[in-house]
Amino acid sequence: MFIIKVFPDNSFCVLGVSGLYSVDKFSFNTIIKAEAKIFLKDIFKKIKPDPGVKLEIIGTIINNMQFIEGGSFLMGASSGDSEESPVHNVLLDPFYIGKYEVTQNEWQSIMGTTPWKDSKYVVNGENYPAVEINYYDSRDFIDKISKATKNSFRLPTEAEWEYCCRAGTKTTYFHGSLKRNLGKYAWFYDNAFKKKIMHPLEVGLKEPNKWGLYDMLGNVYEWCSDWFSNTYYNRSPVNNPKGPKYGSHRVARGGDWARTDHFIRSAARRCYSPHFRDASIGFRIAMDQPD
Repeated sequence: MFIIKVFPDNSFCVLGVSGLYSVDKFSFNTIIKAEAKIFLKDIFKKIKPDPGVKLEIIGTIINNMQFIEGGSFLMGASSGDSEESPVHNVLLDPFYIGKYEVTQNEWQSIMGTTPWKDSKYVVNGENYPAVEINYYDSRDFIDKISKATKNSFRLPTEAEWEYCCRAGTKTTYFHGSLKRNLGKYAWFYDNAFKKKIMHPLEVGLKEPNKWGLYDMLGNVYEWCSDWFSNTYYNRSPVNNPKGPKYGSHRVARGGDWARTDHFIRSAARRCYSPHFRDASIGFRIAMDQPD
C-alpha cells in the first residue's frame, strides 16, 4: 500500500499510491489514513456488479468503511461474567470496519429479500438495521459484495469487534465506567424496551464512539466470525486471535434494544447457534488492509 524510505539521518518519507509524502508535512498516521481513503476509492473504480446489484449501494457500503489502525489492547473484564476473563493482551493488524450496522436498504438491494418482513418487532425502513439474519445469511451477503468489488469482505473477529468498541478505552463502556449517559450512545432497555419501543432503531441516531463507529453498544447484536468458547480467553493467542477452530455457537456482540446495561458492556460476550434468527441480531462488515 505504501513504501517507507529511511535516510541516513533517520528521517524518512513515504511513497504511497498518490505520491511522495514528507513526514515534515504529514504525520505518519495521517498518511496511513489518506492512503486508506485512496484504496477505498480504487475499489469503487474496479467494481463490476452483478446484474441487479445497485452500484450506488455498493458505493455507500464502501464509503462507510472506517480504517482502523492496528494496535494492542486489553481484552475482557475481570469483574464481569466468567467467560470474559482472564483479561489478556491482544495485538491486531490494521483493518477496515463498517461505521454502521448493515441496513435494510443495503440488504434488500444486494440480496433481494426481506427476512424481517413478518416480524412484529421490526419497523420497515431503509436505515433500520437488517435483522432476522443468521450467521450464514450474513456470510451470503458478504460473499456477494466481495464478488462485486473483487475484495475480501468478512465479519469482524471477536477481538476486532471489542477493539473497535473500546476505541482506546479500558472502561466498562466506551464512554466511561458509569451507566450514566449511556443513553447518548446506545439503544437499550432503559430508553427503548422500557419505553415500549419494541424494535431496533435506525442506525446512526446515537453518538458514535471516539473512532467514529455507531451503535457498537445496543440496538442489535452483531455477528462475529468466531466460534464461541467460554474458556477461550485462557488460551487465546496474542496476535490476531480468531477464536476456536470448532464449536456449535457463533459469537455475537454489542447487546440489543431490549437488554439491560449489563449485557451491553464493551467486554460482554454472547453466542447463538449460527442458524439463529431474531429481531435483535444483525451484523456489520469488515475487510483486511491490503498488503
